[in-house]
Amino acid sequence: MTTKLDGYDIFSPQFRNCPHPHWQAMREGCPVAHSDNTGGSWMLAAYDDIRDAVRDPERFSSRSAEVAGPAEYAGGLLLPPITSDPPEHRGHRERLAPFFHPRRIAELEPFVRELARSLAGEFAARGGGDAAAEFAQRLTVSVLAKLLDVPPETHARFIDWTVRLLRLGPLSQEIRACAVREMIAFFDALLTERATGDGDDLLSHLARAETDRKVRIGSAMVVMIAGADTTWSAISASLFHLGTHPEDRRRLAREPDLMSTAVEELLRAYAPVMLARLTTGPVEVRGTPIPAGERVILPLASANRDPGVFDEPDTVLLDRRRNRHLAFGSGAHRCLGSTLARLELRVALEEWLRVIPDYDVIGPDAVEWTGGNVRGPDTVPVRVRT
Repeated sequence: MTTKLDGYDIFSPQFRNCPHPHWQAMREGCPVAHSDNTGGSWMLAAYDDIRDAVRDPERFSSRSAEVAGPAEYAGGLLLPPITSDPPEHRGHRERLAPFFHPRRIAELEPFVRELARSLAGEFAARGGGDAAAEFAQRLTVSVLAKLLDVPPETHARFIDWTVRLLRLGPLSQEIRACAVREMIAFFDALLTERATGDGDDLLSHLARAETDRKVRIGSAMVVMIAGADTTWSAISASLFHLGTHPEDRRRLAREPDLMSTAVEELLRAYAPVMLARLTTGPVEVRGTPIPAGERVILPLASANRDPGVFDEPDTVLLDRRRNRHLAFGSGAHRCLGSTLARLELRVALEEWLRVIPDYDVIGPDAVEWTGGNVRGPDTVPVRVRT
């Protein structure tokens, strides 16, 4: 049986720019939809269904995490721990975990704060610009470069790879394959170079790990891929929101102690990530049968706006206290970098608002949003008010 909610196109302008009416209609009607577009997929929309799927690797495998293209690539793009299932997943995750421990991430705060303050100051001096490209992207990629201990000249390359892989790649296998080849060559060379050193950075740690070469390269790549577009999209969306909701911006200025709660609420409302899983066998969700080997798309932003879980789900409430959002997923695959992402978002907003307390988003209705695995405003054109 088909419904009018089947046949969705997650890359269409309508869906990219405003998917929430589609997800609302699914939650109110049939919370499972199917489409043959962009490689074919099934989509879930309800909080409980999405949460249960991400917690169930036995039925929903992570071995292919991309939302478009062939459902399962020959050989796959190995990005452990994102694309690994139990029992291998635990070892892949534990290999990276020490570098994302809260104490280690806290040591980065002075660097992130100084950088955010500097970038905001440069932005304010220009009187405006694109807050996505000139603030959020630059901040996020600089933090990743420090984490990986790579030189500043790699920043532009990281942004280019991220855009080609996550934004252009889903609709062009040629673009995707080219970006993947370049990333593999880059990280393979770095890992080889650091294998005989005594560095204590993340790449040196991976270079000396007793594991398969493909796993080392994939683990290095995943830090960049998973930490770039996701975080800069969350920062960009938050700046977009505060630039289009002056009452929220003014409240944060009056009540700075509200920032941590506000960060969680902005993550809930603008959760950037759309996950994908492959069914390991025939499954049934809400009475809808899904065959084996099918891609299932899990939009975390839809779960976060389920009225069965959240009061006033489409309204940003900066003081929302009960906030069980799924912006970072759930279960064994819960985002390993969530502590870093929270730090970057909190510090970015604190320093931006300290330097630029009053600003407007120019033409917000004309802003295009990205689609695919990561959704966020492609640009945030800003006018600084003095």
